[in-house]
Amino acid sequence: MKILAHGHYSAAVHDDALPPLKDLVKATTGDAVRRVGRFIQLALIGAGRCLQQQTTPAETAVYLTSGRGDLETTLAVLTQMVEHGLPPKPLTFINTVSNSACFYVAKQFALHGRSQFVTRRYAPLESALQLAALDLQTDAVRTALVGSVDICTAPLSDHRQRLGVAADTRVGEGSHWFLLAQNHATGTALAQIDHIASFIDRNALTHWLQQHSTTTATRALACGQHVDDNTAHWLQNQIAHQHLFTGDNSAWYDSHSGHTLGVFLEQKPTQSLLHVDCDPDGRFNVLQVSV
Repeated sequence: MKILAHGHYSAAVHDDALPPLKDLVKATTGDAVRRVGRFIQLALIGAGRCLQQQTTPAETAVYLTSGRGDLETTLAVLTQMVEHGLPPKPLTFINTVSNSACFYVAKQFALHGRSQFVTRRYAPLESALQLAALDLQTDAVRTALVGSVDICTAPLSDHRQRLGVAADTRVGEGSHWFLLAQNHATGTALAQIDHIASFIDRNALTHWLQQHSTTTATRALACGQHVDDNTAHWLQNQIAHQHLFTGDNSAWYDSHSGHTLGVFLEQKPTQSLLHVDCDPDGRFNVLQVSV
């Protein structure tokens, strides 16, 4: 797939007073979008930054992903029902369906193609990219807008427990979006996504790396936030002619590969990027981008 454009928002959250997003939504989209929560606000900010300098076909499909979805709205509904024994407010209940954010993105940017929400605790962005790649390869869609959104909820101590991270972990929010087209599409592309693959274990990944190894091209290796130091060292030994790409010191949230890819593209690289992440069961997810 060709990457035609990308846009991002990411920020560390330092205390329970979550940073307001209303003014940023208006500055990005040009409209004051009312009665929406942080999840939809972040989706609009990231998508707006991706599309602001693009003439986007109306039939562009929207693929949105998240590690945990709209936690803010879901927690509000559960609190209303469980703690207070009251039915949730209708609009709040509707917005518990994370595909609601797709509706707002499509409406704001006049997109009339299909829209889908997909969630996965580990490698959520990669799962959405795989779905978009399948539709692009089969000509089901011509262009795809793929985004990942993760939010923080207060109190941060509870949020860290939901993420399963240490009590002193620096956490944050992110919204990362990519406008994609088929490989044979005309026009200039910023980069190309060559591979999106999942592997059941280290042996399967080793076999794939051997098949796709090269002695001439320089690749940057980026290790996802679930890769420990020993696994990172093993990966470096497996890949010839590479250097470690760390991006910047971003805070922890599920769709972190979107942040890494965004930083990489903003640096106008001359080599390819291989991003590798894993999960606690030993599975690996690979995303390779060339320029």
